Amino acid sequence: MKTNIIVFFITQIVILVSIWLFYGSWSLLNYINVSFFVSFLLLFIGAVVYIIRTGFFDFFMQSTRKVLARKGQKEAIESMRTPSEVMSANPAWFFLAGLPSFLLMLLALIFYYI
Repeated sequence: MKTNIIVFFITQIVILVSIWLFYGSWSLLNYINVSFFVSFLLLFIGAVVYIIRTGFFDFFMQSTRKVLARKGQKEAIESMRTPSEVMSANPAWFFLAGLPSFLLMLLALIFYYI
């Protein structure tokens, strides 16, 4: 729980620094724009890691390796690990980092249109 709060504050600092660097002024609309990109990037990376870890691309990668392999490489291709075995990152970290920022961005968006 403590690490989630630290990651949340780090993402908010990244958002505030990015607002200052890209826009040069502080406004609610600038916060909404930058926090959307930061949270979307984190959630997208988490989704990609989750899809790879579930084994969705394993069959595709094995068949592509078999089709593109040369004649003497069949044994080496069959002994290669699948992408789901190679990926060791935990997608939960990316989701826990991006979701609070995304929810805060939605709250700011609702406040902006009221």
